[in-house]
Amino acid sequence: MNYEEIINKIQSQKRFGKAYGRDVTAEMMELLGHPEKGMNIIHIAGTNGKGSTAAFVSSILQAADFVVGQFTSPHLVRFTERIKVSGVEIDQESVVNYAQQIMALPMSNEPTMFDICLGIAILYFKEMNCDFVVLETGLGGAKDSTAGLSTVPLVCGFTNIGFDHTAILGDTIEAIAGEKAGILKPGTVAVIGVMDTKASEVIKNKASALGVETHFVDNLLTKISTYKIGLNGEFQRENASLAIGIVETVFNIKSGYLLDKFFEISKGQNNEKCKTGCNGICQECEGAINPYSDFVTWKKYVIKTGLEETYWPGRMEIISQNPFIMVDGAHNPQGVEALFNSLKSTYSDEKFTFVTAVMADKDYMEMMAIMKPLARRFITTTVDYSRSMQGQELANELREIGCDAVCRDDLADALNLAMEYNEKIIIFGSLYFVGEVLERYAKD
Repeated sequence: MNYEEIINKIQSQKRFGKAYGRDVTAEMMELLGHPEKGMNIIHIAGTNGKGSTAAFVSSILQAADFVVGQFTSPHLVRFTERIKVSGVEIDQESVVNYAQQIMALPMSNEPTMFDICLGIAILYFKEMNCDFVVLETGLGGAKDSTAGLSTVPLVCGFTNIGFDHTAILGDTIEAIAGEKAGILKPGTVAVIGVMDTKASEVIKNKASALGVETHFVDNLLTKISTYKIGLNGEFQRENASLAIGIVETVFNIKSGYLLDKFFEISKGQNNEKCKTGCNGICQECEGAINPYSDFVTWKKYVIKTGLEETYWPGRMEIISQNPFIMVDGAHNPQGVEALFNSLKSTYSDEKFTFVTAVMADKDYMEMMAIMKPLARRFITTTVDYSRSMQGQELANELREIGCDAVCRDDLADALNLAMEYNEKIIIFGSLYFVGEVLERYAKD
C-alpha cells in the first residue's frame, strides 16, 4: 500500500474499540518486543493545554540539544503532525512501513486509529534513538492507550482539568481528575499544573497512595512572567509554567545526563561570563550572553530559548493581519473561557466577528454563551466530520439566546462574509474546523 492508502486505512479504524486502549497497547508492545523499553518518557494528561504543554516541554529539551520525540493528537492538516522528532514530522515512508508492521500483528484486540498511531510513534522514536519522548494522552488516563506502555514515565504532568467527554470520563471534576490520574505509576514523579483544587487534591491523593513524589507549579507563575513565550494567550503562561516544572523535575532526575550534555556542547566554546552578572536573563545584553559560560546559566538559557521558540498551530494563532484573522482550537467550555479571558485582556473593549463550527457532542451552547459578550456576530458553518453539528441549527440556537447569527454552508463563503464587516475575525469551536481553516490558508 502507498501512503494515501495507509492513511485511509488507519483513519477508517473505529474510534473506540471493545477493549481498553491500555490493554491494546500492552498486547501490541508485547508482540513488537517492547520497543518502549529504556525510553525516557514524559507523560502529559489533562483536559485542555496538553498539546501546548507538550510543545513547550519538547522545545525546551530541544534547546538543550536533546533528540526529542513528541506524540500528540489530533492532527490539524497532515497526519504526520502527530509524530515528530526534534520538531520534524515523521516521513511518509516510515508511516507506511510501521503501519503495515502493526497491522500485520496477530492481535486479539483490534486496535483503533489512536492505538495504531501510538504504535507507529513508539517504533519511530526507537529508530531515531530519542533522548526523551513526550507523550500526550488521548481522552483519559487510566484506560488510555498511552497508559499501556510498560516503561514507567520519568514524569507525569497534569494540565488543567475541566468538563469534556463526560459520558466516558465522568460528570464531576473529581471523577474526571481520577481518570486522568490513572497514568500514575509507582516510580514516576507527578507535576501538577494550575487547576481547580478539587482536581489537584484527587491527583495528589492518588499519587500519595502510590508513593509518588508530587510537585505543584503555582509558584512558577511569577517566574514565568519574566519570560517571553512563543504562544499567544494568558492561559499559555499556565501551560508554560507546567512545562518548566516538568523540565526542571526531569533535569533533577537526569542530572548526570544533563551535565554530560552540557560538557558535550560547551566543549570548545568561549566560556566568557556575562560582564553584568545577569546570569543569562538580562534583556540589555540579550543575544550577547554566552549560554555556555556555566551550568546554571546554560539551564536558564535552555528554558528561556525553548519557551520563546515554541510553536503550536491553531492556538490563538494569528494567520492574517489584514484582514485580522485568529484561529483557536477551543472546543469545550473551559477552553472557550480561556480564549474569552485572553481576548478580553489583549483587545480591551473590542468586539469580534466569530466564525464557528462545533461537534454535536460538545456543550456547544455553553461555549457560545461564554463568548456572547465579546460577539458582534456569529457566522456558523459545518465541519466535514461525522460528529459535526449542522451550522444552520447552531445559528438558529444562537438567535434564540439573542445573538446576531447567520449560517454559511461553505467555509469560503463564511470567511468572505466575515471579512465584509472589517472587524477582527476569531475562528474557534473545533480542532477539526481549525484544521480546515489552516489547510485552506496554507494553500493560498
